[in-house]
Amino acid sequence: MGSPLVQLTLARLREFIREPEAIFWTFGFPVILAVVLGIAFRSPAPGQVETGGRYIEFLIPGLIGLNLMGSSMWGIGYNVVLERRRKLLKRLAATPMRRSHYMLSYVLARTLFLVAEVAALVAFGWIVFGVAVHGSIAWLLVLTLAGGGAFTGLALLIASRTDSTEVASGLMNAFQLPMWLLSGAFFSYERFPAAFHPFIQALPLTALNDALRLVMNEGASPLATLPHLGVLVAWGALGILLALKLFKWH
Repeated sequence: MGSPLVQLTLARLREFIREPEAIFWTFGFPVILAVVLGIAFRSPAPGQVETGGRYIEFLIPGLIGLNLMGSSMWGIGYNVVLERRRKLLKRLAATPMRRSHYMLSYVLARTLFLVAEVAALVAFGWIVFGVAVHGSIAWLLVLTLAGGGAFTGLALLIASRTDSTEVASGLMNAFQLPMWLLSGAFFSYERFPAAFHPFIQALPLTALNDALRLVMNEGASPLATLPHLGVLVAWGALGILLALKLFKWH
């Protein structure tokens, strides 16, 4: 039978594989977005390039960040609320499973999917648009794991108490929308007034996007991205610890 943690993690993997919609939004939609925007901005006018290179080189890391945020938030937060609403959590609470096993199963399953998500987008950008990774691929993986952990922590925290999918959806959108607009996924946040930059840089998606671009486009060393890694680890640890404290089964 194995431990409750192993069984729960395997259950998460099976749930994902059996949902074609989840596979599309995780793997298909970011690729479609990259194709459309990559073609539209293949020859940007002067002043349109964000980093001194091609727009697609700016875009691919941003899409990786957005994909990790969206798949973590909806794939974890929304599912936890659904399980609570359907009384499944109440049944699980009567088993030998610990609360930490339940949450860690989501973290482990997301980690496995995360590797495939990032590999798909990086390979697509390289094959179709010639977007190379100039830095360490191993460190790129470390950063994406930390980013996935940050968004997983937020998702678990949002879903820790509510049994309303409407409330959960509203909270997730409230967390995600500022990062969609401010964190530099499609254009540089440096376009905003300088007074806003410290607050924008404290957002997990900003830290992830900046770190991915430093490694992928500039070949930066791990040392150069340690501040970004610290932001991501802090968000992930805080979210998971608070979720463990606040989580309710029914």
